[in-house]
Amino acid sequence: MNIENDKKIKSGFVSIVGKPNSGKSTLLNCIIGHKISIATHKKNTTRNQIKGILNSEDAQIIFMDTPGFIDVKTKLDEDMYQRIIDSIKGVDIILYLLPFWKDLDNEYLETIKITEKTAAKKYLLLTKVDKAKTKTELLEIAKKFNETNLFDKIIPISSYRETNIKVLVEEIKKDLKEDVAYYDRDSFHEFSDQFYSAEIIREKALFNLNNEIPHHLFVSIEEFENKKRSVFIRAEIIIDRDNLKRIIIGKNGSKIKIIGEKSREELEHYFGKKVFLETFVKIKKDWKNKDSIIKNI
Repeated sequence: MNIENDKKIKSGFVSIVGKPNSGKSTLLNCIIGHKISIATHKKNTTRNQIKGILNSEDAQIIFMDTPGFIDVKTKLDEDMYQRIIDSIKGVDIILYLLPFWKDLDNEYLETIKITEKTAAKKYLLLTKVDKAKTKTELLEIAKKFNETNLFDKIIPISSYRETNIKVLVEEIKKDLKEDVAYYDRDSFHEFSDQFYSAEIIREKALFNLNNEIPHHLFVSIEEFENKKRSVFIRAEIIIDRDNLKRIIIGKNGSKIKIIGEKSREELEHYFGKKVFLETFVKIKKDWKNKDSIIKNI
């Protein structure tokens, strides 16, 4: 650890929890100011405990984006649920995201119950408030949740409009203790370039495919070479059914071509150099129940 990292600042870990499409990934990207977690209109796109790092002069906050709550049906579901539980153990603050027009259901309440005996502060973030008709409406909703006595703070936010995002960060700083920086002060994420490449390809596939695809698809990086002036990536889009392979490839290869082009464009922006990307589609039957695959995604 360098001298700068030894300096005492406000630092700690914050977990982002919520249902699919509650805005977890969008919030994380908004706070960090970089795209580090894929965000689509599809459910269950986040599978990993993705760490984003916010550095400021007086603080380092490590945010963890987690999978959305799901019905456990496969080993993949079990693994994703365990990642949620792991993410809320030992953190300093838990952010529960809830679209402002919805109520807390059993999944939220059960998760909150798990953390009752922990020292973590609990925030309820009422998301997507740019869609609210009036401020009075939001105040009434916030008052209702405040009366549950389940949360230390309730903050209405909109990642789309960046409403109260700076307020949220400042409130988090207030609840963190002085400590050393856990990561280099110029880092904004904790994952490999291969992981990010796989996530971008998966995102572009999800944007261009139908609603049942997300839970049946993952991306494996088979070759990765980061040279001085270019990056070479060979990726396999893995699915579990024959009919999905035809959908992903598309008529005369139209879909896989779009997925490859859009992925390459974004990866070139990320790496700042030319990217040569090869994408293939491969079938692995029932991969969602195979531990050897799940542990690597």
